[in-house]
Amino acid sequence: MRKIAFLIVLVVITAVANVNLSPARSATRAVALLDALPDGTAVAVIDFQKIAGSSLWAAINAQDKLKSEIDKAQSEIAGLGVKLSDVHTVALVFSGAGLNSPTLALAGGFEQHELLARLRASGKVKLTSEKYKDIDIYKARSIGAAVPSKDLSGTKPARARIAEVTKDETSFVFYDASTLVTGSLDAVRASIDVKTGARPGLTQNSKLTDALAQNPAAAIRFAFALTPAMTSGLQSSDLPVDFSSITLIFGTIDVGSGIDLNATLRSDSAEHAKSISERLNALLTMASGFLGSMGDTKLAPIAEALKTVNIISADADVKITGNLPMELLNSLLSSSTKKGQ
Repeated sequence: MRKIAFLIVLVVITAVANVNLSPARSATRAVALLDALPDGTAVAVIDFQKIAGSSLWAAINAQDKLKSEIDKAQSEIAGLGVKLSDVHTVALVFSGAGLNSPTLALAGGFEQHELLARLRASGKVKLTSEKYKDIDIYKARSIGAAVPSKDLSGTKPARARIAEVTKDETSFVFYDASTLVTGSLDAVRASIDVKTGARPGLTQNSKLTDALAQNPAAAIRFAFALTPAMTSGLQSSDLPVDFSSITLIFGTIDVGSGIDLNATLRSDSAEHAKSISERLNALLTMASGFLGSMGDTKLAPIAEALKTVNIISADADVKITGNLPMELLNSLLSSSTKKGQ
């Protein structure tokens, strides 16, 4: 489903390449996207236009291996004329079942009939539709390649035929000329229930939306409401930090002259927050010292990157900040690509 969902999103954004959004308009569209999503335990809002216009994106494309991977992804849908840099804003929410199969809402400017025609003409998907509360839900299945059939004995190839192999399926719905929601069939139905007032939506979850509102101009904003199952899973791991008191994680990742990280781990008390901060700082110091003592030039940029991280406690919060300037980021990217060679 992930592959076909990615294809649908890319098809949709081909029509919005010439639209330039101001930060204020981008933030407004992000709010509109959240209005179309069902409630969940985790949410993220991504301003792709800001990322695509950043020095970070330029640095990634300057690395041959990373650029090759990007070009490879684009070549698979080159016939559709899709460009990753044409993406505007995407909001995604994960249900309480876990961080799998998110529901995505996409902001852009598109014409429904044209986009459906593009998908049908691509030869990569088979489209069907159904009505749900008088709204059209489109379902897309990927189409397998041509395969030779065999005779009954299974030993000799017979006349070649085209076999449509159902590999993935995703669903999507158009709400207007700027909003599309995609995900599993149940997820899209849930979105329609939110729009029709039949079930609570994400915007009624003040814990998550208040966290997202901390920095509305950031390239990436995220918020996770931790469940007991999540924290118990962390406790059963080998991590020497007790995260059982953490109820919420939120923050931003911004791009400008590098990467700026700002994350908050909200605990149930100042005492627990202080303990977590102390343990995380101890781990950070240990890791930085270990990498620095290795004498490996490939690990040196990572050690330097760790030095930019700052962890403090403030009341019941553990605040983590970090800044990777472009010079250090380029060293990290270069080291990563060389290591993979």
